Amino acid sequence: MPPHDHLFKSLFRAFFRQLLLLVDVQLAARVAPETAIEFRDKELIPNIPEEDHRVVDLLAAVPDSTGGWAFLVHVEIERNALKDFGRRLWDYSIRLRGSYPEPLVSIVVFLHGGPPGPVWQTHIEETAGHEINRLRYLSFGLSKLPAEQLLARPEPLAWGLAALAKPGKLGRARVKLEALKKIANAPLRGHQRLLLINCVETYLPLKGRHAEEYASLVRAQESPEIQTMQMTWADKIEAKGRKEEREEGAERLRGTVIRQLTQRFGEVPAKLKKRLAAMRSIDELSSVADRILEVRSIDELGLGG
Repeated sequence: MPPHDHLFKSLFRAFFRQLLLLVDVQLAARVAPETAIEFRDKELIPNIPEEDHRVVDLLAAVPDSTGGWAFLVHVEIERNALKDFGRRLWDYSIRLRGSYPEPLVSIVVFLHGGPPGPVWQTHIEETAGHEINRLRYLSFGLSKLPAEQLLARPEPLAWGLAALAKPGKLGRARVKLEALKKIANAPLRGHQRLLLINCVETYLPLKGRHAEEYASLVRAQESPEIQTMQMTWADKIEAKGRKEEREEGAERLRGTVIRQLTQRFGEVPAKLKKRLAAMRSIDELSSVADRILEVRSIDELGLGG
């Protein structure tokens, strides 16, 4: 999965209704603020051309008042706008409609390119010059949308997305400052704030004169909350990186242990593999690896294999 997919899937999950408010107010009006949305991110669509299987970026089921589902919202996140993307959405919609009877709304978010802002588009299927079918879908282009327009919105999601918009007369440094100020002062949950900061820091990095201008603006406005928030974000990102490195190291070591056991004693019992999979500590796995050459059987390891 491309990095931007993961970032925006998490962001749109946390601010799903706000995404709908940004693309279509009437659509958002059908989703009450406290509605329990069911996300079906793992939905597989088979037989997409040139791909054996594909997982939809985001599939949300919106409940109705009877306990059923009012409609589904399928969101695709694309780095660049492609001319034939309507065809891809058409393929998605046919397969999703084959699995679910509810009305389906398709939305594509273009990080770069595409018409600015929310636009209803139409994909038409034709045969022998006759229209056979058509798909109406929403496109939401960010890169040509004025950042000032997003910063003026009341939805915190818009402030995070301003990092991908056109800076215009505000300039990159001021867009970043204004976005982070709003995020710092908004009544958000911790994980929501972190997701928005991550979006701004990832898609609006500043270097050279832009970085100098930003530092000057922060000092001039005496905004300690921004510096504190950025430091907290940096600490959490660093901690996450260290955790991922430890997990990756443990996974490699676990594979080494299983290979050594297989070479020494033959097929490793499923119960022992499960026990090793539960070990998250590199020290614990290293201890097992050190003992493999010392024991005469798997049972002597004392791991319940």
